[in-house]
Amino acid sequence: MNKKKITIVVILFLVATSVAPITAQEIGETTQSSPLSNLKTNRSPSLFLTRGFGLESVITIQWSANDTQKPLEPGGAPRSVNFTVTYCTVSSYYLIGQIIGKIILLYCIFTHQNVTVRLELGDFPSWCTASLSDSEIQFPVNDEISTQNISLTVAVDEHAPAYAVCAIPVHVEVDMLRGPIGLLPFVNGCNQTATIHFFPGYLPHIIVEPESEYMDVIPGYTTHLSINITNHGNARTTVFAEIVDRPGNDWNVLVTDEIMVEVNMSNFAYLLVRPPDDFYGTDTITISFTPYKSDDHSQYGEPVNITITVIYEPED
Repeated sequence: MNKKKITIVVILFLVATSVAPITAQEIGETTQSSPLSNLKTNRSPSLFLTRGFGLESVITIQWSANDTQKPLEPGGAPRSVNFTVTYCTVSSYYLIGQIIGKIILLYCIFTHQNVTVRLELGDFPSWCTASLSDSEIQFPVNDEISTQNISLTVAVDEHAPAYAVCAIPVHVEVDMLRGPIGLLPFVNGCNQTATIHFFPGYLPHIIVEPESEYMDVIPGYTTHLSINITNHGNARTTVFAEIVDRPGNDWNVLVTDEIMVEVNMSNFAYLLVRPPDDFYGTDTITISFTPYKSDDHSQYGEPVNITITVIYEPED
């Protein structure tokens, strides 16, 4: 019997059996945690309800949590996360559905039928960019569980709030596969949405601007200089300041040692200098400013150093 005759026989049988009473019901949602092996072997009306005709598609998305736990660097290189799309078909729990399903399955195997699966991303934050390696894949219709790997590439910009949840929905949809002439649904479609979560890390970024790079002082008297600190990072930041170089031990030099700055805001530190009575000429003072995440001092950035020139050159 050639392929054409087999096709005609299958169509006539399916048309005849399709007039039997059936119950049209939506397929139960398959979650990420539902193992496909259980669906293929433990079908029950409460777990899986058939539409009454054709094979049912089952699809899941799985990925390693280890790939998403490490925070993304704001403004850094994109990260690729691989996830696995798993597909299989199941037939009805009821006897007539099983018979029809086996015939359809044999036909699909014999004629090398494939189902098309479409992938797309849902809405995600504006400070995030994301893309998929493929937007359409195909699976063979047979009695096996099939898998394919897809890559999701994600990056966050410098405006991403530190440790804010970056939820990226991945939607997959299986197109219905119809039989010869497109009359009957041989494999019903389904859809699944999984949400993959990422977290932007802490971005320590401060700008330190002294009121002036020069400071006129008077020996034996205290002079002060304001220093503006702006937080261009992505979280509340505590800046610790310290004097790293000074003219000598007989100088009285103080700086505000702890300054808290909100995101996109500024605050001031103050430098107080009292030179010894015998000072004359110029000298320098170097101050270091190091940004720390206010609620977690284990996260910090590189220090920012400024040098102030102190001057006492009275006119004769």
